[in-house]
Amino acid sequence: MRRRAFLASALTAASTLTAGCSSLSPRTEHTDPAVERDDNPRDRGMYLQFDGDGDDGDLATVGVDPTSGPLPRPLAVSISHSRDTELRSLTQRFAAPDGDGSPPKLSLRGPFEAGHSPHPSVSLFQDGAAAVVEVHRFGELADETAFMGLTVTEWPDSARRLVVDSTVELVETGTFEHTHVLDGDLAFEFFAEADDGTADTPDSSG
Repeated sequence: MRRRAFLASALTAASTLTAGCSSLSPRTEHTDPAVERDDNPRDRGMYLQFDGDGDDGDLATVGVDPTSGPLPRPLAVSISHSRDTELRSLTQRFAAPDGDGSPPKLSLRGPFEAGHSPHPSVSLFQDGAAAVVEVHRFGELADETAFMGLTVTEWPDSARRLVVDSTVELVETGTFEHTHVLDGDLAFEFFAEADDGTADTPDSSG
């Protein structure tokens, strides 16, 4: 990742000496985030943590938090990012790889926080065995922590795993824009209800 960041910085320097503003803005891909879990072992929330270059600290954190229950129903998505960046786009693919091959079906709750204008632009559709959520524009939320609520309206009966692949496009603002493409996935295990109606839960040790 540091090598890519160095090459991107070199491209930035070269562009100032050649074509000027018409040059392509540098892009850095981040594909190896750390995976963090909620502090409370009973919570299922997990987070992709993308580090900044050098000593800049965290670049962004993308979280997915299914509420407690034997199967995923409400899903809370969050994206926090450093102060000098803006959210450009988000694509998330939700799949149940151990199911019958059909995708889960999602609906949008919200959308996002109320009272912001222009509102984020969001699309939901199915692509093969995945349900896809795309945010094309974040509006006034671009420079804030963004929260999105989703509801799983249909879930494959035989599935007990949810895999969420997230791709975030983040722009570092300033004299020259620097685009960061963040990519990673999270996997969640779910458990069937026992015969007495209670849910089998994972061992707290993880």
